[in-house]
Amino acid sequence: MELKKAFYITFGCRTNFYDTELIKSNLEKVNVVETQNIKDADYIIINSCAVTQKAERDARHAINKVLREKKENTKVILTGCIPKIKKLNLADFEASVDEVLKLFNIENPENSIIYDYKSRTRATVKVQEGCDFVCSYCAIRIARGKSRSKNIDLIMKEMDILKNRGFKEVMITGIQVGDWGKEWKLSLYYLLRKLVENYNDMRFRLSSILPLHVSDELIDLYLAFPKNLMPHFHISLQSASNKVLKDMRRPYTIEIYKRIIEKVLKIENVNIGTDIIVGFPTETDKDFLETYKFCEDVPFGYLHVFEYSPREGTPAYDLKSVVPNRVVKERVRALVELSKRKKAEYMRKFLNKKLSVLFEEYKNGYWIGTSDNYLKVKTNHNLSLKNEIFDVKIVKTEENELVGSIDKN
Repeated sequence: MELKKAFYITFGCRTNFYDTELIKSNLEKVNVVETQNIKDADYIIINSCAVTQKAERDARHAINKVLREKKENTKVILTGCIPKIKKLNLADFEASVDEVLKLFNIENPENSIIYDYKSRTRATVKVQEGCDFVCSYCAIRIARGKSRSKNIDLIMKEMDILKNRGFKEVMITGIQVGDWGKEWKLSLYYLLRKLVENYNDMRFRLSSILPLHVSDELIDLYLAFPKNLMPHFHISLQSASNKVLKDMRRPYTIEIYKRIIEKVLKIENVNIGTDIIVGFPTETDKDFLETYKFCEDVPFGYLHVFEYSPREGTPAYDLKSVVPNRVVKERVRALVELSKRKKAEYMRKFLNKKLSVLFEEYKNGYWIGTSDNYLKVKTNHNLSLKNEIFDVKIVKTEENELVGSIDKN
């Protein structure tokens, strides 16, 4: 069979990056290999995000750019969330990941796994797809469909491949990862317990999770397996105003969220991050101040701040904003500045302490890695540290990373 080449562009979340790896790995089985040169590509595959208007614009710009740069007869394929919401009619083929795999005659795409993960030192395994919640602002549930879990046998098969390839850390991800297993009356706790029992020399990290999915037994599991389960939680908040949370149709109150945070803080050195949507149409000055004060008081390690983006087809799309756009942008700036302060404050806690770091790349004279509690750490070292885990004594904090030294004795 003739060898073909594909060039990949990926936008959005970890789930999207996993899906791109899934396409790459399965296309290689039918002799379509990756190229880094767009001029060599027979296929250009763009994995899109639709979480905001900007994300959609980025995909449009990418398509228009590759249409100008590609060689003649190259097929442009758009996948990801956008084709499930709307047709842009810009690419040659616009469809879901499963439909893209079918296009290349991959059988049973819904049961496909990654056979050879190449892109990163830390791997990602998608264990769940879709979402059953009905948040009023979110188009991703429309794009991804109902929640469905990956069979544990497929997860273990993929984990065996990653272990054999030498991976030491795996991110467990999904659109609503905490929903894993509910079809079978199982839970995320059950899955993580199976993973740490079967791969007890590997590290596991969860992607974004809803507060309702952080159970007491999950916390107890983290306390029981501190070497395997990384002390890092990204627990989506979106707003600390109960009125706005109700308007967003979020499935919790701020009181519930606070109780969950108090439980998570039992985990030593835990880094808690969150998402905040600023400028939801019903968010008044009072609502925003409640959010700001809550984020100030809770020991978050970082905040991901997003400006509200109306998404067609969602219940919130036709709501009129109670504040002008300039006020929304001021609120965004205020929370971004708060996030910087929170991160600096959290990083300073580890001066003159040791962190367990998985090293990933060499850049500007330093080996750079990710600590168990999700901080970037760099060290000056002569030998190759790639894919190695070492305890690093932190000697200095910089803007976005820590500087440390390794005692190999």
